[in-house]
Amino acid sequence: MEVKDLKVITDQINEEIKRMNGLYAEIQKEIVKKAPVERIEDLIKKNEASEMKLMSLSGQFDNLELKLKDRTIGNKKFSLFSDFEKAYKEKGKDLAKSPGGNFVFEMKGNPRYLLKASTIDEATELSDSDMGTAVVVPMRTPGVEALPDRRITLLDIMGRGVTGSNRVTWIERSARTEGAAAVTNDYGQYGQSDMTYIMKVAEVEKIGTFVKVTNEALEDWDELMTQIRNELFPMVERALESECYSGSGTAPHLDGIITTAKAYSSTALNKSIQSANNMDLIVAACNQLEEYNYFANYAMINPTDYRKMLLSKGTTGNYVVPPFADPSRLLIDGVRPVRSNLVTAGQLLVGDFSKVTLYIKRNIEVKIWDQDSTDPEYDLKTITASVRAAVKFPTVHQYAFVYDALADIQSAIELVGG
Repeated sequence: MEVKDLKVITDQINEEIKRMNGLYAEIQKEIVKKAPVERIEDLIKKNEASEMKLMSLSGQFDNLELKLKDRTIGNKKFSLFSDFEKAYKEKGKDLAKSPGGNFVFEMKGNPRYLLKASTIDEATELSDSDMGTAVVVPMRTPGVEALPDRRITLLDIMGRGVTGSNRVTWIERSARTEGAAAVTNDYGQYGQSDMTYIMKVAEVEKIGTFVKVTNEALEDWDELMTQIRNELFPMVERALESECYSGSGTAPHLDGIITTAKAYSSTALNKSIQSANNMDLIVAACNQLEEYNYFANYAMINPTDYRKMLLSKGTTGNYVVPPFADPSRLLIDGVRPVRSNLVTAGQLLVGDFSKVTLYIKRNIEVKIWDQDSTDPEYDLKTITASVRAAVKFPTVHQYAFVYDALADIQSAIELVGG
């Protein structure tokens, strides 16, 4: 019965995750549409309720899983000694009591696995341990434990597209003279307007890596595929994300956002904000964007600076929750903060991320080769993983982003002596 319940809870968890993803997408859509604050707050509350339900379901799942383990571990019904105990009760007791009595029993299973070990030593190689002569074979848990890698965030918030070409081109209006004006009388001449257009190009570049494996590893295909998914795919994704964030734009590098983004230079809020905190700095960056008729949708910030923003307190020790931010800080002036270790501590990137588009020529591709160098001599294979992509970052949209040091923005807007 518990196994069936476990499946039901798993299905409920998956459904709740789908619901949360849908709510998140709807929130983003409403932000872009500049929906009323009440509508966005309502969606955020629904998202928070969904998170609480997910936590509850996860707790039920964990408790039920532990219950199932308790039923199998140490239970006589499932014990390797159950046959021994049954035989002893049936005939062993009487034989053991009689002089010279004994009984014979066939142990079902390797006795080495049933003996209790005093210690299990840590070893870097099999030859360093006593595995060759071990009485006890230690249990190994599945999978490989490793340090966590940087979470992919930028690729999820920037524009996405596909291309069948080796280059992506587009047209920019590089200059415009506006002559539209009121005409003084019925015979007045219209003012002349002029526009200049140019073509721009982004080349498709390649990002990749390779690893060496033995042919024996290929025989354990399931485990090898797991490591390819867990190691090679994310490795290429992180390299692609880094290029989209900080690539120099010079071949073979992509055009990174912070390479072209503008520094904070607005003077509109100069020396006018008392005790400016990180939330104020995000609002100031948003204001600069709107001066150029852009509307920010995301603010990328280092996790430490984000936490400083959460922990902002007033002189009385109360947490600061400004009217332009929701209590959870999921939205600040309509902008969603995105935590990422791509952003160096002390820096801030705010912008309209729809103005930069990542075009994929070829998705991440994995190939296995045996022609590399001396691979055949050593019975090795070379596995490569690569992706081909281009970034379209129009020159005219460079003011769609503000990238600067938090301290510089704070110095510009903070009220002197405030």
